[in-house]
Amino acid sequence: ICTEVQTSLKTLCTTRDKEVKAVRALEKTKCKEGSKKAEQVAADLAAKQSEVATKNAEILALMQQFHTQKLNDYKSVLSTYAQIQMLYHSRALEFYTRAFQDILDIRTDEYIEGVLNETTPMSLSQSVPQNMNTTGTPNQSTDQLNMTK
Repeated sequence: ICTEVQTSLKTLCTTRDKEVKAVRALEKTKCKEGSKKAEQVAADLAAKQSEVATKNAEILALMQQFHTQKLNDYKSVLSTYAQIQMLYHSRALEFYTRAFQDILDIRTDEYIEGVLNETTPMSLSQSVPQNMNTTGTPNQSTDQLNMTK
């Protein structure tokens, strides 16, 4: 599109320059020559003006095409970005929803009961097995003691 616009602008500029030259030639001819020559230059000027109008219309169409394509490109990029962001945030929302549900599923009474059971002192008979002494080492039987002596 850019090369088309560049060539169209160049031709428009040259066409306008020709139109300006034709207008000047018409003015000179009106001052110097007769009506026959002036009519010829006026016809050339009309042709140049219609050519300039055609080139202007072409450039306007190219500008419209360019801006339409630019807008479509923007829409495509922004919609893709928005779609990616929605996907990311929807997945994050799923994880947060699961975490929230897990938090709500915590049973406070059971947790407190478990903590209290772990921290309350147990009776000596429960905390020390029968084959252990108070130091935490296994009791040696009398047979084992006699064998070591």
